[in-house]
Amino acid sequence: MTAVSPEAVADASYALGLWTGWGLLHSVLATRRVKGAFEVALGPRYAFYPLAYTLVSLWTFWLVLVKEPDLPQVLWAVEGLPKILLYAAQGAGLAFLAWAGMSMSGLKLLGLSQLWSTVRGRMPEESDIHNDFSTRGAYALARHPMHAGGMLFLLAAPRQTLGGFVFAVFGCLYMLLGSLIEERRLSRELGSVWTDYVRRVPMFLPNLRKH
Repeated sequence: MTAVSPEAVADASYALGLWTGWGLLHSVLATRRVKGAFEVALGPRYAFYPLAYTLVSLWTFWLVLVKEPDLPQVLWAVEGLPKILLYAAQGAGLAFLAWAGMSMSGLKLLGLSQLWSTVRGRMPEESDIHNDFSTRGAYALARHPMHAGGMLFLLAAPRQTLGGFVFAVFGCLYMLLGSLIEERRLSRELGSVWTDYVRRVPMFLPNLRKH
């Protein structure tokens, strides 16, 4: 394990600030008020907002990667059987995340389905929370399987640098906070449907005994 100097701690704080700024932008663009303003301004073209949101998110994510300081200090590195088990946990996290994307039409979430509809000369379908809400697949095991899979991947790294640790801390906190905010929104918009779903399905840790 490499000792972390005060300079490295300062750089890590700066990197965390950059990621926090990205998270705030990502969150603001997803709020109902901002999306409502774009819906009024764009009219039918608002169907492409998910794709624009995805592209802006990826572009700003890349900007943070370019701007953040290099933090190569190794905080921990495990070998042998623990390393294999952690890699297996990371693989399970990625698989759970991918399954969640397929369970809720990830292409529509990214805006790609709407783009494909336009290319084929069809009007893109508008988003409808009641139609889009899914309790199938991964969502039958956990209410936030994408976040659960993402956090498992970040937390199970067998080798972690200071830069990776900063991103893992940000990523886990961001996904946890995002899940709590999403729960409030879905409770407000879905009412008893959401209440029943919460009663049956855990937030992050799948209850495999029921399946």
